[in-house]
Amino acid sequence: MNTVGFPGPAEPADIWKTNLYKNNMNKRTIFTFLFLLVALFAVAQEYTISCAVKPEFNGKTAYIVNKNAGDTIAACEIVDNAFMYKGEICSQAVIDVVVNRPKGMVASVLIEGGSDVVVDMTVRPVKINDNGGLNDKLNAMYAAVKERSVALSGLAKKLHEEGKSEEEILAATTAETEALYDVYRNTITENRDNILGAFVLNLVARQFYSSVEALDAVMADVKYSGEFRALKKIRTALYYGGLTKAGNKFIDFAGFAIDDAAVRLSDYVGKGKYVLVDFWASWCGPCKNEMPHIIEVNRQYTGERFMVIGVNIGDENGKFKAAVAELGIDYPQIFIPRNSKDEDNAALLYNVETIPHLILFAPDGTIKERGIPGSALHEKLDEYLK
Repeated sequence: MNTVGFPGPAEPADIWKTNLYKNNMNKRTIFTFLFLLVALFAVAQEYTISCAVKPEFNGKTAYIVNKNAGDTIAACEIVDNAFMYKGEICSQAVIDVVVNRPKGMVASVLIEGGSDVVVDMTVRPVKINDNGGLNDKLNAMYAAVKERSVALSGLAKKLHEEGKSEEEILAATTAETEALYDVYRNTITENRDNILGAFVLNLVARQFYSSVEALDAVMADVKYSGEFRALKKIRTALYYGGLTKAGNKFIDFAGFAIDDAAVRLSDYVGKGKYVLVDFWASWCGPCKNEMPHIIEVNRQYTGERFMVIGVNIGDENGKFKAAVAELGIDYPQIFIPRNSKDEDNAALLYNVETIPHLILFAPDGTIKERGIPGSALHEKLDEYLK
């Protein structure tokens, strides 16, 4: 979604003379301009958020945060187990109500002009109501999802008890699964012109769309979708996922070695060896479970034709170094700081959704395979290195 900007501050009449008469724009352009002018001077409408919390939060602070921009709009003191915020909005937005951050409670609230939202944080899950507004529609979707999920789980359990195979269960539950997915899809379609459609799309984009083209087609039809930072991040990851699929050349990124020296992926990949890259983190249990396979592979196969490197993501430097020592990792590492720019965000560039994630690069830097399980490493390497 492109943002239309005016060429600097000016009176409406001046803009009219400069941009319309001078350039002899046609009627359609004039209509578009007037629409943008109305939007520019749109009248803000009030909205309120009333929140009930547990007594333990009395005296604490609640924050009203613009979810998309990440900006804190206001801070409210919690008194008598409650607080209220009254604001103004010209359009629609998603507001995060944050109590006692950073380790408190968060509720995402859909806001439009005239909203009167009541949030109950004394229960789990948090209850959000607004007298038939967007939040009530979201609640209805969640209720339908729960109903479909229970039906799907019950059917799968019944089939499992009957001794059906995983393939048979998958085939027999396809219709129920699609009915569950349709709850999300229908909510997006029916609310494509308001913030609810974009909010739900943001929830399911990773699961429903495997290519940037497919996601773009939906985003083009869903208003406000371009305003979600997380959705933009997913789109970027899908874009790079297409660039880093098997058969394509590697994309370079920078990080730090175990001794804090600057290092790049290209220091290892594309140098004439097969290179196995392990994406991992110190807090990842499955990563630690798979590490013995990788350490063994490194000790058995590393030589003139093969090597292993680790790429640590989403970690703290100290915890990363401690884990390397604790796990006995004896191959080179690239540590990627959490605040890395997109061009050095290894997980983003390779669309790594879950870890551990193993990628095998050919001697020329071509991506041979992705997502190899640790238990299959010996077989794969014997195949390539024999």
